[in-house]
This record gives sequence, C-alpha cells and structure tokens, in this order.
Amino acid sequence: MLKRSICLLILLAMMACEPFDLTKKNFPVCAKPSAAIGYTAGQLDVTLFLDNPQGDIGIAGWDPGDGKGKNRVGTRVTYSYDKAGTYTVTLVLANLCDDTFTTTRQITVSN
Repeated sequence: MLKRSICLLILLAMMACEPFDLTKKNFPVCAKPSAAIGYTAGQLDVTLFLDNPQGDIGIAGWDPGDGKGKNRVGTRVTYSYDKAGTYTVTLVLANLCDDTFTTTRQITVSN
C-alpha cells in the first residue's frame, strides 16, 4: 500500500508541473565592459568620451565631479564647468547582463 501511495504522489507531481525547456530561453551573453576616460578641454568646456572601450557597453553614465552635473549619459558628453580647477570625473559602464565597470580620472580645466 505504501508503494502505491508513493508512486501515485510521484505521478501526480509529474503531471502537475509543466516541463521546463532551456532551449526556448534566450539568455544574454555579454563581455564585461571597460574603458578609460578620455577628454578634450577648451577652457571651461570639456568633452568627455570613452577611450579604448572594450566589451559590451549598454550605457555610459558620467559624473563630472563638480557636484552639479551628475547623470550625464552617453559615450561622448560635453560639459561646461563654472570655474577653473581640478575635478575627479567618474564613469560608470553597464551592459544588458548587469555587468558594471567604474573608473575615475582627474582632469584640470582653466579659463
């Protein structure tokens, strides 16, 4: 009797579940992103760009380091500083696989 009950439970469990087929699923395959921060400065106006980008880059976010210009997005952005000085620029890269890469660089702008 115990054998029949166990077999019946196993049979019910197998019938209640839909089979899972991994071949139907598309999982993204990504290479971890990376890049250096490149820049050109014309007095207080600076263009920030990805230098030697590698891997899969879905989005590039910039913080120019002056406390005002956060959330700049793009592989090349232009920013105008209010005053001359040395600033620590932060770049964050992300891809579709949720891999992230963060780097910083100090830049100096003058007027």
